[in-house]
Amino acid sequence: MGRSSLARPLHVLELPYLSLSPADLAFLSCSHHASSLQRLDLSENRLDASSLPSVRRLLSSASSSLLHLTLSGCGLTDGLLGALLPSVTCCRALRSLGLALNPLSLAGLTRLVKGALGMASLRHLLYPNALEEYQPGLPELPSSAQLLDWPLDELQDASATSSQLHRLVREAGRTDLVLTCDLLNYHHDLLD
Repeated sequence: MGRSSLARPLHVLELPYLSLSPADLAFLSCSHHASSLQRLDLSENRLDASSLPSVRRLLSSASSSLLHLTLSGCGLTDGLLGALLPSVTCCRALRSLGLALNPLSLAGLTRLVKGALGMASLRHLLYPNALEEYQPGLPELPSSAQLLDWPLDELQDASATSSQLHRLVREAGRTDLVLTCDLLNYHHDLLD
């Protein structure tokens, strides 16, 4: 692998919608720029078990510099998120984490919020609607487009999920951590 011709370290890497392969992610994880990253956006790149080791290595390299991480629409299930969460929570400087449009259950969201509570620098968490909140018929592993378009079940109270997650934050005394599932207004709320 050749060295980059960039003279200064790369601080922002935004690669959404590129269909990155596990080999692409492995290459990125070995880059000498990884330790300087402050903003990383891999949204809409489908992650699976074969790509997670590279993503974990990339996060480990960026753990002291990374401020903003977005993995929205990456197909993160409860199991994949569980495998990735230790690497995310090791990012000591992380201020914002975006995980919208991932197929997570209420149990997965609860695990996510509990992990986020241990991240002292984290100020904003964009989480997806729980799978239980959607109308019946959603595929077992829905795409981000399906999650975006599929109607929420009127019989399920989405505010109950929000209340449960916010209760965890209150009980931990983390009044500085903002949780939201409002994808449209999330970036307007971010503070650099």
